[in-house]
Amino acid sequence: MEPTEPRVVRTRTDWVRLVTGLAVVFLLFHWSADALKSDRGQHGIILALIVLPATAAAQWSLHRGAGRSKWPALGLGWPRARGLAAAVAITLALWLVAFLFVLARGLTVWFYPRWLYLLPGLFAQAGVAEEVLFRGYLFGNLRIGRTFWRAALLSMLPFTAVHLILFFSMPWPIALAAVLLAVIMSFPLACLYEVGGGTIWASALLHFVVQGTVKVLVVSPEPATFALAWMIASGLVPLLIVGSLGSLGSLGSTGSSKVKQPRS
Repeated sequence: MEPTEPRVVRTRTDWVRLVTGLAVVFLLFHWSADALKSDRGQHGIILALIVLPATAAAQWSLHRGAGRSKWPALGLGWPRARGLAAAVAITLALWLVAFLFVLARGLTVWFYPRWLYLLPGLFAQAGVAEEVLFRGYLFGNLRIGRTFWRAALLSMLPFTAVHLILFFSMPWPIALAAVLLAVIMSFPLACLYEVGGGTIWASALLHFVVQGTVKVLVVSPEPATFALAWMIASGLVPLLIVGSLGSLGSLGSTGSSKVKQPRS
């Protein structure tokens, strides 16, 4: 297949289309999650089935049906092993940190009722749906014609902004920590997307683990302390591991003007 020329988001019209698409899909995502009461992924698969076509429609509108309007352009292609390996390494390191923290504080931990049944929905909701929207659609489009770092910085702003809604539903120290975590995690998530071959699977795994762990574990007697410690670890550990793997140093080049065709 001949590569096609994607649109580079530069003009005011392009930016309006990009941001409008993001806002509409996010509001639909948030409203649907509230309506379905899917705070622990109870209806995450349904939400993913809502968000993915909506994001594809936003992508089609942005590119006017050409070039990057196909599913692989939203990060749903075949991933590279390096990205998945990095995500697994980060996951294991995070769980080790959590285990040591629980041990050191003498906390009691048990699983939320029917936690195994929640995992597929949590992965679909916190992993696939969010990463298709924020990495596949937002970062993926901003990456065209820009360096990794510029695209990651630009995509970090809306990703962080949508987390401000947490101040209406959480104690402010937890909400503030979550917003700061969104700022920090924007970069390793974008890195995993890039290292994973322009696919969302590695970043979806990490996003799922970061959100899902505190939703399937019940911690006593210091749940808020554990939640804060988990968010701090979730901000620092991915940065350290991604950096130690040498991933960050090779991401400075400008995104190709041609559409990469992920393996299917």
